[in-house]
Amino acid sequence: MSTYVLTVVSQAIEVVMMARIVAIYRVLLDGSISSEEAVQRIRKELEGKGFRLEGYDESPIGFGIVALNLKITAPEEDGVTDAISSVLEGLEGVSSVELDIVSRVG
Repeated sequence: MSTYVLTVVSQAIEVVMMARIVAIYRVLLDGSISSEEAVQRIRKELEGKGFRLEGYDESPIGFGIVALNLKITAPEEDGVTDAISSVLEGLEGVSSVELDIVSRVG
C-alpha cells in the first residue's frame, strides 16, 4: 500500500514539474490552399503529435503568398523544436518554416 502511494505521489510531482515551451514559427504558404485550411491541417497534425497550436496571425506577403505566425506549445524535451519543424514542413501548401522564438513556460 505505501509503495503504491509513493509511486502515485512521485508521478504526480513529475507531471507538475514537467515544463513546457512556447515556440513562435513563421510559416510561408505557397498559395495552393487557403490560410484557414492550412491552420486546420496544422492544428490537426500538431495535436496528433502531442503539440498544441495556441494561436496564430496572418501576414500577407504578396502574389497570393501568406505568412502564418504560429504560437505552439509543447513539452520541454530534447529535439522538440525539430519535431515541430518536421511536422510543419511535411504539410501540403507549406513552402518554408522558420523558428523565430523559443521560451520556457511554467
